[in-house]
Amino acid sequence: MNYWKIRPGLTLFFVLMAMVALQAQSSITGVVTSSDDGGLLPGVNIIIKGTTGGTTTNIDGEFSIKANPEDILVFSYIGYLSEEIQVGSQNVIDVSLILDIQSLNEVVIVGYGTQKKSDVTGSVASIDKDVLESRPRASLENLLQGTMAGLTINQDASNAEGSSNSMLIRGSNSISASNEPLIILDGVPYAGNLSELNPRDIGSIEVLKDASSAAIYGARGSNGVILITTVKGKEGELKVNYDGFYSWNKVINIPDMMDGKTFYETKVERGLATTAIEDEGYDSGRNTDWIDLATQTGSNQQHNLSFSGGTAKTNYFISMAYVDNKGIAVGDKFNRYTFRLNLGHKLGNWITFNTNTQYGYYDRSGNNASFSRAFTMNPLGIPYNEDGSIRLETWEDGVYAENPLTPLLNSNNNITRRFTTNNSLLFEIPGVEGLSYKLNTGYDYRSSLNQTYRGRNTLTGARVNGSLSVDNGHDEDWLVENIINYKRDFGVHSLFFTGLYSAQSEWAEDHDIDAQGFPNDVMTYYQASKASLVEPSSSYSLRTHISQMLRVNYGFDSRYLLTLTARRDGFSAFGEDSKFGIFPSVALGWNIANEQFLANSEQLGALKLRVSYGKNGNEAVSAYSTLPRLSSIDYVDGDDNTLFGFYPSRLGDPSLGWETTTSFNAGLDFGYFGNRLTGSIDAYWSNTTDLLLERAISSVNGTTYITQNIGETKNNGIELQLSSINIDNNDFKWTTNLNVSHYNSKIVHVGLTDDNGNYIDDVGNKWFIGEPVVVNYGYVFDGIYQEDEEGTPRGDVSAGDIRYFDTTGDSLISADDRQVIGRRIPDVVLGLTNTFSYKNWRFSFFLYGVTGITKANDLLGTNDLDMRQNRYNVEFWTEENGSNEYPRNDKSSIVNEFSMPFYRNADFLRLQDISLGYSLPQSVLDKMRLQNFEVYGNITNLATWTSWEGLDPQFENQDAVPQQATYLLGVKLGF
Repeated sequence: MNYWKIRPGLTLFFVLMAMVALQAQSSITGVVTSSDDGGLLPGVNIIIKGTTGGTTTNIDGEFSIKANPEDILVFSYIGYLSEEIQVGSQNVIDVSLILDIQSLNEVVIVGYGTQKKSDVTGSVASIDKDVLESRPRASLENLLQGTMAGLTINQDASNAEGSSNSMLIRGSNSISASNEPLIILDGVPYAGNLSELNPRDIGSIEVLKDASSAAIYGARGSNGVILITTVKGKEGELKVNYDGFYSWNKVINIPDMMDGKTFYETKVERGLATTAIEDEGYDSGRNTDWIDLATQTGSNQQHNLSFSGGTAKTNYFISMAYVDNKGIAVGDKFNRYTFRLNLGHKLGNWITFNTNTQYGYYDRSGNNASFSRAFTMNPLGIPYNEDGSIRLETWEDGVYAENPLTPLLNSNNNITRRFTTNNSLLFEIPGVEGLSYKLNTGYDYRSSLNQTYRGRNTLTGARVNGSLSVDNGHDEDWLVENIINYKRDFGVHSLFFTGLYSAQSEWAEDHDIDAQGFPNDVMTYYQASKASLVEPSSSYSLRTHISQMLRVNYGFDSRYLLTLTARRDGFSAFGEDSKFGIFPSVALGWNIANEQFLANSEQLGALKLRVSYGKNGNEAVSAYSTLPRLSSIDYVDGDDNTLFGFYPSRLGDPSLGWETTTSFNAGLDFGYFGNRLTGSIDAYWSNTTDLLLERAISSVNGTTYITQNIGETKNNGIELQLSSINIDNNDFKWTTNLNVSHYNSKIVHVGLTDDNGNYIDDVGNKWFIGEPVVVNYGYVFDGIYQEDEEGTPRGDVSAGDIRYFDTTGDSLISADDRQVIGRRIPDVVLGLTNTFSYKNWRFSFFLYGVTGITKANDLLGTNDLDMRQNRYNVEFWTEENGSNEYPRNDKSSIVNEFSMPFYRNADFLRLQDISLGYSLPQSVLDKMRLQNFEVYGNITNLATWTSWEGLDPQFENQDAVPQQATYLLGVKLGF
């Protein structure tokens, strides 16, 4: 066929087809906004799926594109989740993009709004979503440890709930008041244990560290702020996800306590009398390992089921979770049931409703074995009777003989119910571009009932014919916030204005009963009316807050950034003269990488300098602290009648007000080599004045102290956060995350002065000028006296006694020779995570380390002169070994005349987490009609390197529930 003859016909054919196609296409217009604040989004990419054709929104968020009914438009924007919408018969498509809170490198939540990370001027750290996913934990507190610079989480014990933790942001500023950070959950202050939240519901976590970032929370932000945002649904088909795991928990790091034989022989060598049970136990070779009897193999299981999806108008996220934890302490258990509904619905073109609601049921029933007794119980004691029941007293001692297992005999029911909801209405003001008003409300109700009965089969119950305790508590918080946001770009100028007026109220009441003396044990804790002695008690407290806040963010050409914030807070617990405080801040940012002189830099991806200065307050006092208080005391009149009396137990101070922290922060954010190496470094200096301290006063006032604003502390430190992509090939990727924090707090003064008006130390409270807020203080160990030594500042001593360091050099040992012996808060905290991915495999390990801590090791104490309690198995001084570390085995108090504790370095490096996971390939998932399928394993606390002798270098008490290693297997399914 001759092509040249048919060419005109083909040309006409294709022209006609093109005309038909063009005729079928229609012009689609619309506006793209942010679902968070309703702001217009310029520069949004819009393409027709499967093609390269598309457009972008203009400065007003508007777009226009030609498309066929069967075409699918894909909307994408940095920091937001992509949206896909089929054209169909629509001519106008308005899209509200949802913030991608999982993409924390691009957008961060800064309180009452969001910002691009490049626009943030304060010190804000984010938790990588991968960390939340890769470290399966029943408790969020345990998951956060070591994840970011500036955040320190200390573990004080192991328990089934995972709640024995304390949190600090940038160390301690306060001496007596709380140093705990403020926690904001979905925009509402959150009180209570983070273990009551489901970690799988968390979408993002930001930590506001400097004054500028935290100033929006004013009087409550002096210790930093943790912003927790839960997962939100997004437009698309229903997605169903299941995540479940099971773990085995093994006790680790058990101290080397004396066994029965060593205990008995040590006691005999000391010249002490033994009892019949001890003699019989030694002769029979009995060795009761009380720690072993008090521990078990713990187990954790968690099951989480979630549903998410949405339409153009509605998005939803629903989750249900169940946790069943059995701790390594016998009798310790925790059950958590949570239900969450996060819903967003567009009521009209300019009104959006959002709710984030959770109901939780928490069962902490049961009493676990006592470890304070298990560590010190006589190893020759008898744990069980011949019939297998728990023996109440293990040997012949009226004080120290109670069996560590007796709490297991108590009947205990401990249930908490909690309803937490955050609801908001967002009004995008018609006709005023970028202006919105948000009515934000929060409500939190907690009800707890803790009932305990100690029957005649317990030591306490046997003495009083049964005893009960019933604690019934109710807490309720509500919050109402009015928030105005105005966000607009004017060419090279960008403006983000936030105004706030809020009110909050918190009340708590408790109704408790203690009773004893019952006819029988049948009705357990339901028979208070039948008791021979009943002691009821009740309490009530109410605290209210009123706040106003203004914040202005200004940016010029994405290079120069300014943030101004001022917040005014009122708190009912303070005196009439100082209920309100104003807390301002200012922050500057310079995106150096956006300057023209760096435009040709191929290696530099980001470089931003930040400085901030501001004030925050601390309101950490209880309700009614400024009011005088009376306490009751009974007395007998002349007719032998018992009457009620009252006496002044606290003086009021109407001038009591805020602790105030003034701080300066300088930071540098950077990215090199195509942002394969990113990070930030921050240095900060803070000064806290008007500390909330108790001043000693004469007892003639009826009390010996009064709470006042006195004292001053200083705090400084440096923080480094690094992330690197070391290798990124087709199948293999290796990334590293490192964070290092250094803290240095010290006391300036605590209000005490000498006769000349100079500030002096408060030795009684161990508060010393120029020293950290929390220190050790006492006599200093200077070795052990040996046989051939002569002369001593203590006078008549024997070889094997402790030598105390003569600090004053006056050849006498007195109270003046005591010194500060190290700090009790970390000097340096570091976390290092390495993650390796190969095809569908993923492996990571996490190292956590702490340096600069010195602690008193209670297990090494010498106060057991009569050997009525077990002790750490030490090597005593003898003439043969000449030990210079521990004194002789002697019942004389002169061995350690001043009862000096043994201080030890508590530094450690821990291989805290190892994770391995495998995901099915996409081709297999498609055949199985699954979104994802992953199996994973995790091991925690696999190894610890430390010189510490005892339970765990991180634990404050060395007779707590021991540390545990966890071995976990889990699975994730997505439909």
